[in-house]
Amino acid sequence: MPGDFDTVKERVDIVQLISERVPLKKSGRAYSGLCPFHSEKTPSFTVDPDRRTYHCFGCGRHGDIFTWLEELDGLEPVEALKVLADRAGVELTSRRDPAEQEREKRLFAANDTAHFYFRQALRGTDRGKEVAQYMSDRGIRPETVEKFGLGYAPDSWDGLLGYLRKKGYSDDEVVAAGLVGRSDRGPFDWFRDRLIVPIKDGRARIIAFGGRAMRSDQRGKYVNSQGTVLFNKGATLYALDAARAAIRKERTAVIVEGYFDAIALHQAGFENAVASMGTALTEDQYLVLEGMRIDHAIVAFDGDAAGQLSAERRGIEIVRAVHRAKQRARAGEVGKGVVSVEITVLPKDTDPDDLARRDPDSLRRLLKSAKPVVEFVLDAIAARSDLNGADGRRRFLADALPIVAGEPDALARELYLGTLSKLTGLEQEFLRREATASARRGQFAARGPVLAGTSAKQTTPAERYLMALLTRFPEEAARTELDPGDLDDPDHRALFQLLKAGKHPTSDLPAHLAAKAAAAGAFAPELEGEVDVAEAIEIAVLGLRERNLRRRMKVAQGQLARANGGDAGAVDGEVAQLANELSELMHRRERHTVLHAADADERNE
Repeated sequence: MPGDFDTVKERVDIVQLISERVPLKKSGRAYSGLCPFHSEKTPSFTVDPDRRTYHCFGCGRHGDIFTWLEELDGLEPVEALKVLADRAGVELTSRRDPAEQEREKRLFAANDTAHFYFRQALRGTDRGKEVAQYMSDRGIRPETVEKFGLGYAPDSWDGLLGYLRKKGYSDDEVVAAGLVGRSDRGPFDWFRDRLIVPIKDGRARIIAFGGRAMRSDQRGKYVNSQGTVLFNKGATLYALDAARAAIRKERTAVIVEGYFDAIALHQAGFENAVASMGTALTEDQYLVLEGMRIDHAIVAFDGDAAGQLSAERRGIEIVRAVHRAKQRARAGEVGKGVVSVEITVLPKDTDPDDLARRDPDSLRRLLKSAKPVVEFVLDAIAARSDLNGADGRRRFLADALPIVAGEPDALARELYLGTLSKLTGLEQEFLRREATASARRGQFAARGPVLAGTSAKQTTPAERYLMALLTRFPEEAARTELDPGDLDDPDHRALFQLLKAGKHPTSDLPAHLAAKAAAAGAFAPELEGEVDVAEAIEIAVLGLRERNLRRRMKVAQGQLARANGGDAGAVDGEVAQLANELSELMHRRERHTVLHAADADERNE
């Protein structure tokens, strides 16, 4: 590896490399210009082609071609080496299996070939021109379409597959690239009749695609490439390649949810915007930003109803991801973990795409007023808590203390404990002891919590799973067809009725139900950002109702076997009615499950 650095350093002209970003003028044997690392009017930045170094006499920045990319683009040393080796045409030595390297190159090339196909379909087909018009109507300018390489996937079962075959790619390769799926009918194009968004890594190489449905009857409004050796959705930030320089310059990243939010922000001048692609912010995504050595990462939540209702929950998810990342940093696995993650929620019924086009100044003000994520979550918990009463303060601390207890940084933890002390009137020392106990309980709960006061024998896993989902997504309770009588546990029935009435899972409930809800929330599964939560809950509800119908069928059949005379006719009618209900319910459940599975397959196969 040291030999690789020396070889690349000799091959790359540092003057040419730096002059692509900074206008340079020859000054004797060296070159000078305005320093890109600080504001100045008189040039103090010099480049020495003989020593292959740069130096600023104003701010003291100094380095070579590798530190140039590390400082300006936030690349790690190995990434900078790879970028510059590609530029110089240097084949790097590596301990990786040559066959593995060759396969990776083929997958990148297959993605590039597919991108050309999608771009041609956008320009050269009637349907593609309709999609181009849709983008124009949405406010996406032609130069933005070009900048982000947007395209169109024709509504064809195997059009892309056939094209890739003609270009020499095997079926196994295009499946491995996430471009093609497999079914009983054979291989098929993963993207069909969709607006295509290429997803790139930090080196601007296409690693995957995103597709937006162009018809209302398509399953899944947004679908990504399947996970591949090139693409891990949870570790990828969309548009990072386009935003990297601005993020480094402003030392701030703006994180939105979707591709088109990020695209709209770039078009409106927010060139430091990236998208987390449906997730809040994962631990791996945070570490990508932390590796860029920036100061702030601002997450902008949508102002629609779902975004407003889930802001606190998603904020808690971000807190946990950041805490895990900081713990890894403390263990020496990564850097210092000093990026401040902040949250802002957009006005009601708006999203970043709308606001960036309609009122960019308002968006700038909202981003500037973003709160640190722990502060945001604590404020959200306080806003729904009655801090004037002892019971309200106790419930507030039940939710807030675990958040503060998980903070790895001792100074930040003490500051937040001081905030809790002011809000509740309790001594900070007492809260410190409680936070330590809460952290220990949290470690135990992470190994597998169970519902408080309810054993596995009292309720089925299906019922616990459903209540976990409803507790985590309380806004869905009012939309379900669940009857309280379908639940075995009386506490579950009471909890469901309160959630259905719009009560919050902790602040609005009696103490024993609040404890039950907290345990249920801990039991809740982690769902991918693009999973249709309502569909998952509906499948769980139908499964529970089917179980109960089968119970009633069994009882009725037993009564029929014991019945005599006229009683038999009445019971027989009940059995027949239950059989019809069960048949209809099974049909509905099967349909929901098949559609849900097909949607999941499109996302995850």
